[in-house]
Parts: sequence; C-alpha cells; structure tokens
Amino acid sequence: MPNRVHLTQRLAVFALAVALLVGAYATQVKAQQDPIDFLKVLQADTVTELTDPALDEAEKERKARELFQRNFDTPAIGRFVIGRYWRNASEQEQEDFLTVFEDVIVQRFVPLFEEQSGSRFTFGSQRQDEKSPEMSFVNSKLETTSNEVINVVWRVREKDGVQKILDVIIEGASMALTLRSEYNSFIKSSGGKVASLTKSLRDKVERGAFRGKVN
Repeated sequence: MPNRVHLTQRLAVFALAVALLVGAYATQVKAQQDPIDFLKVLQADTVTELTDPALDEAEKERKARELFQRNFDTPAIGRFVIGRYWRNASEQEQEDFLTVFEDVIVQRFVPLFEEQSGSRFTFGSQRQDEKSPEMSFVNSKLETTSNEVINVVWRVREKDGVQKILDVIIEGASMALTLRSEYNSFIKSSGGKVASLTKSLRDKVERGAFRGKVN
C-alpha cells in the first residue's frame, strides 16, 4: 500500500494540476453563472488545451502557466500558504515567492497531466459559504485512468466578476493546507525567512526536480 502521506501529497498536487485544465476561459464566463456550470463549461472548453501531441514540453508549460494565471487567485493562495511569515517578508520577497511558486506548480503540472489526461470529473452538489456569500464549495468525483474514484471538493470564489479557484480538497485533504504545512515547516527551520524557501524552490525548479514528481 502506498505511504499515506505520499499519496495525499500526490493527490493534492494532481488535483491542482487537473484544476488548471479547466481554466482557459474564465474571463469569458459570466459572473451570474453558478460554480458548477463554471467548472463544467471550463472542462468542456479546455480539454484539448494540452493534449496536442505536436506540443513540446516548453509549449505545454507555457499553456499551463496561462491557465494558472487566468484562473487561480495566486496572490491569495501565496499569502495563505506562507501564513504568518507573509507579513514579515518584504514586497520583493513576496513577489519573488509568488513567481517561483507558480513555476513549481507549472513544472509539476505537465507530467501529471500527461499521466492522467484521460481522467474526467463528474460534478455534484454545491453549497455557499455562510460567512462569505461570494465563496462556494462544489463537490465532484474524479475517475482516474486507473479506475480509481476520488472525491474532490472545489473552493471557488467570484471576484471582480470572474470565478477563481482558491483550493482543491482531495478526500478531505486541502491542497492549500498541505502546502501551508510543508512551507511553514521549512521556513521555521530556516530562521523564519521566506527568501530561504524561495531559493530552495528556485534551485529545484532550475534542476527540473518537480518534473515527473508523483509522490
């Protein structure tokens, strides 16, 4: 049986990867469209974005980056995963972290997508956050190419008339919380410096360390 922690990390990263798949046309979706329709339309419209066999790795990463930039609230996610250390970082340190954070996700995304490109979501119910009316949680099931069925909850927020994905929760494991725990532990052990985490992630990106990382 796979290590539970490794499996959770894999599912968290994979969920984010597939989430990117459903995001090419967020700015074209009307604000009044509910989150379920938002996710269904995006999945249908973008399923071919990264499946062209003629695309090389660089082009796939470019497209993946565009999907991430358009459809995830990167600053909000970045602030959350850094937690209390965000306030103590300079503006330049914050900007540098968000840049490398995006690079990490994109580098992880492409090989994971290639591995599970035949997977599809079935969307179910949704509920609105009582404290934040602009926030919704959408339930779905992901049937993988290995015939696993995984429960996935999408945390979606409407901001400035555009739907954005803030988190993906896999079998109860939050992507955002998983990254927050991992990154805060590293920063704490590195003297509380966000720049130390940024440098570590940048070194790994430059080595291509996240390509093909599935656990």
